[in-house]
Amino acid sequence: MRSESLTDALRETLAVFDGSGEPRTTPEVAERLELGRRSTYDRLERLAERECLKTKKVGANARVWWQPATGGVTKANSEELEEVVTRISDGFFAVDDEWRLTYLNEIHTSMFDGTPSELLGERLWDAAPGLLDTAFERAYREAMETQTATTVEAYFPPLEGWYRDIVHPSPSGLSIYFTDVTERKARERALERYERIVETVGDGIYVLDGDDRFTFVNDAFVSMTGYGREELLGSAAEFVFGDEFEETATETWTGLESTNRSVTVLEERLHGADGESFVVESRFSRLEVGNGECGRVGVVRDVTDRAEYERELEHQREQLAAVTSLGEVANEIVHAIIGQPTREDIEDTVCKNLANSDSYLFAWIGEVDTATRTVDLRTEAGVEGYLDETTISVDPNDDRSKGPTGRAFRFGKVQTTRDIDSDPRYEPWRSHTKPYGVRSSAAIPIAHEGGIYGVLNVYADRPSAFERQEGKRITQLGEVIGHAIAAAERKQSLLSDDLVELEFRIRDVFAGLDSPNEMPGRITFEHTIPIGEDEFLVYGTATPDAIDTVRNLGETHDGEVDVTVHSEATPPGFELRITDPPVLSVIAALSGYVDSASIENGDYRLTIHLAPSVDVHRVVDAVESAYSDAELRCHRQITRPRDDPRPVQRRLTGELTDRQHAVLSAAYYAGFFEWPREKSAAELADSLDIAAPTFHQHLRKGERKVFDSLFSPPDEREEQS
Repeated sequence: MRSESLTDALRETLAVFDGSGEPRTTPEVAERLELGRRSTYDRLERLAERECLKTKKVGANARVWWQPATGGVTKANSEELEEVVTRISDGFFAVDDEWRLTYLNEIHTSMFDGTPSELLGERLWDAAPGLLDTAFERAYREAMETQTATTVEAYFPPLEGWYRDIVHPSPSGLSIYFTDVTERKARERALERYERIVETVGDGIYVLDGDDRFTFVNDAFVSMTGYGREELLGSAAEFVFGDEFEETATETWTGLESTNRSVTVLEERLHGADGESFVVESRFSRLEVGNGECGRVGVVRDVTDRAEYERELEHQREQLAAVTSLGEVANEIVHAIIGQPTREDIEDTVCKNLANSDSYLFAWIGEVDTATRTVDLRTEAGVEGYLDETTISVDPNDDRSKGPTGRAFRFGKVQTTRDIDSDPRYEPWRSHTKPYGVRSSAAIPIAHEGGIYGVLNVYADRPSAFERQEGKRITQLGEVIGHAIAAAERKQSLLSDDLVELEFRIRDVFAGLDSPNEMPGRITFEHTIPIGEDEFLVYGTATPDAIDTVRNLGETHDGEVDVTVHSEATPPGFELRITDPPVLSVIAALSGYVDSASIENGDYRLTIHLAPSVDVHRVVDAVESAYSDAELRCHRQITRPRDDPRPVQRRLTGELTDRQHAVLSAAYYAGFFEWPREKSAAELADSLDIAAPTFHQHLRKGERKVFDSLFSPPDEREEQS
């Protein structure tokens, strides 16, 4: 509840608390107010009932009160944050200062003896006894005692895997993120094997198991033999080394063991797929291949090409290390940006984490200045003033738009430069970039639901750094950042009473159609419901003389429009199903909404509300692109009306899935709840492009959630959340 709805006495009492979360006793508050303890206690109790304060009993009869540090964060927004935490791919749980579980998500719950709902309130050591006497228990207790964040990585025997825990302490307990890093450990072991191979050889590489069958061959060895990789793997060594291999290798192996040497060299003939054979120098050593079995790792030397192969092997090693590092950096970024309140904080966190990693030199994020069609710097890390003396354009007619950043903005896809020294498209910036030691780069669009917030640029001192798995990982990072920025802006729009209002007027919206320019009557678009990716249902009414105009609405949109008119209603109503509408898609992507929209006498008036932090130019560009005669009549900042129903609606519908919200909204605005019904379930299901049983399922579940939010006691709602 906002403080505006409190009495003067309650506001005076609430002002004693500074929002830091520090608890106060009743006598302390009474002394500040110069009021009796009984009256003070009554005020505090009323504030707690209104969820403005939290309270807890201490000792036999005492009680403390505090204002949560999050201040005005509403329950709905807390639920949205919890929903984001639940969607992350890592495990997360929290305990209070008595080691009792206060939160547990659904990820990696196998370490606990029960489900999350059953375990809340249980002591951690009872819920997960396998933690006792482990490095994890010691780290938790040390963090609780010292109030210092820590990270612990260790083997967890009950689950037969490696885990990495990030522990964040607070006076009220611990928050713990835990990640299964077993696969990463396996990759590290594989990396160690590759490194041993690199230390041993420089050209064609092969690995044999205990039965002298190939389990690994590199590209150089494949090229030497002329056989395909699939033909070699699993084949006996005699396949390419000839029948004499077993005898020669056995003698050499025996000599290797007797002299305690780790590496031996012999000459033998290699038989290629073309039937020709040639003498090679083969260097090999023992290699543990698993389950106590000892195999061999070998190198077939081709001295003339040695340097090239060594460079390739080094690149593979660096890329394997970079992929492992990027995976860790990506996880750290996801954890770090969850709690960031603004777009600026998210972008700063991303750039700093990338620049601080061992794999990359620096990173920066830019956005487009729509007036100049050039890229402006938003934030950078690992470098200062990188764009001070250079210009990047997004104008396709400008040569300065042909670099990776310009192409990423224009095409909406990741753009990589394998080698800055040789890529001709990088010519305008090569002299600027060279002093930084850059060899390769990646420009990653930060996108969400079709809109681009900006482009993240990452630089490495390795050529071809962003190929294969590393390129895939870096692409996913752009999607994660875009989602986080959208969530932050959506949350800001819900929390803030300030809004940006844009009012457009499009004269003669039907000009160019085979109809008179001045259309009679009035068409009002009342409700817009997103029902899927770039699909919307729009409900509205029209005066009788405008019904024919409604039927022609599809011709005014670039996207596909299905029109259904209910001319028998009073006033006549209509339903539009619109696919890929440019304006509505951009508004939805920016978490805005259409406040009013109508067509009267051929003129289209459109009013849009957005959060103050949103890039208004994206909406203006979308409207002007869709309607060439669009006129921006008004751009102003307004205050949300006190009777605005949207915050209350958000509370009631906060638990709904997107599909449940769409079904309930469509049912309401289509008259499904009227008597007699204006539209049947089957008709609504058809409008939503779902089966009738699916419609009923979403409807019932949605109704139950809304009624639970409306009627269940506050304590029960907290437990359900």
